[in-house]
Amino acid sequence: MPSPMTPTVRHIPTTPLAAIRCPDRPRALHMQFVTHACMKFSGRFGTLLVDPWFLNEPIANYVCWKFPRAVIPPEEVVRDVDWVYITHCHEDHFHLPSIALFPRDQAFLLPEYDHHPGLRAQTMERTLRKMGFWNIRKLRSWETLDLGDGAQLTIVPAAQARYYEWENSGIVLEYAGTTIIDMNDNITDVALCEEIRERFPGGFDLGLIQAAGTSMYPGCFRMSLEEKRSETAKRHVAMADQRRMVELIGPRAIAPIAGDFAWFAPRYFHNNWASRGTPLLFQRLLEDYPDKEMDLFVFHPSDEWTLEGGFVQNHPTVDWQDYLPIIERQASLFESKVAQLESWLDTVETTALESRSRAFTDRVQKMVTRELIDFAARFRQVVEGPDAGFSFVLKADPERGFSIDWDDDGDVDQTLYVPQREWAAVLDAKMLWTDIQWNGEANQHVEYRYDIARFWYWIEYYIAINTKQPQVLMEPALYPQADALDLTKGLTPMEGEWDDVFAAYRRPGEAR
Repeated sequence: MPSPMTPTVRHIPTTPLAAIRCPDRPRALHMQFVTHACMKFSGRFGTLLVDPWFLNEPIANYVCWKFPRAVIPPEEVVRDVDWVYITHCHEDHFHLPSIALFPRDQAFLLPEYDHHPGLRAQTMERTLRKMGFWNIRKLRSWETLDLGDGAQLTIVPAAQARYYEWENSGIVLEYAGTTIIDMNDNITDVALCEEIRERFPGGFDLGLIQAAGTSMYPGCFRMSLEEKRSETAKRHVAMADQRRMVELIGPRAIAPIAGDFAWFAPRYFHNNWASRGTPLLFQRLLEDYPDKEMDLFVFHPSDEWTLEGGFVQNHPTVDWQDYLPIIERQASLFESKVAQLESWLDTVETTALESRSRAFTDRVQKMVTRELIDFAARFRQVVEGPDAGFSFVLKADPERGFSIDWDDDGDVDQTLYVPQREWAAVLDAKMLWTDIQWNGEANQHVEYRYDIARFWYWIEYYIAINTKQPQVLMEPALYPQADALDLTKGLTPMEGEWDDVFAAYRRPGEAR
């Protein structure tokens, strides 16, 4: 197969779906990388779209954008899609402003989470129905759905060792002699890898797996830029899940996905080098396996792949040794989008902030779950600003569960400093508490232990109750003054956004 580093470059428009689905065309499975974790799988059976976040709108409380940016116009993405499968409820896979662009009779496929029944397991379906979608089918663990013309979709459940991450799934798609496994963010253990190989003894032509992802440390910690650079240089990314994919599942080709985050606002820009990895990590990983005949494909938005034709590059090559100047140019091109968000957030109400915060945390304590707390940790949240200057402690342990304590002045594992504007946005339901760590700065007071990470993970999943994104509030009683459904929340329309999608790759003064 051709190397993804030096392919022949084509340009958008890409292969039209009408041609792929033509009954006179040879049967083949065609994959297009839309952006991030969003894939289009097409053949004569139709088109399956996975994990829609295809707009150039930020996530994680409007902090994390995408680099490379999305380049396929959204009306093109949603056209002629037969099924949408959503692997899990994280915002970068279940992006409500993107999903809102589908017709309301769109067919959705969701994991059933049959090993963890309950109201929480219905969050994605409840959210979609609140948006007006009704054509929804749930698929159980390892269930295989016949998509037609011999195409089969099988659901891969979460690993038992990741019991606290049960809201996840992967897929296997088989069609016309091609088998693709898309594990996405569904982190494996050895037992799950062995079961995958047992169920699919013929192996896989392509394996899609989470890239190195993002990390709060050191980018979201209260330290100087010099200290952050020093800590970034020391950082080691183990890539244990990626190694299991290589060693135990062993696809004939592997591609990292879902790691293309970027920070455009100046106060967060350092996260572009302090909090994310690049595909170079995968290149170095495969160098550890010289005996593995495994291709590495680095997909960028609009790139395509088939088993027979291999990798087709439609996107300009990214020099991952020197990518920050391109992000700077993209941030400049999206300056009006960033400014819209800043102006919108500036409208939050910061008066009576402490009393409103006490009422809000009381409501959270009454409604929040106490399940899956098998760790012990204590965090202090300090809200900073002229209308703030107060703090409270979040604490959890297996015996007492979770609580929010305004009177606890004891030692804590971490302190999170949150600007008053961003905290007020949480109270106004413009943002969610689940992602507030990306808006603040943390201080670590003890030696790191895994319970600290587990507590952050629990907060990210549960502290907003069953709400996954601020556009659709699943528990309106938590936000009595907010609209429960507002699909325009946080959108930043920009004239000409889809006209010159590769502009950031040209240096100043360079001709189009």
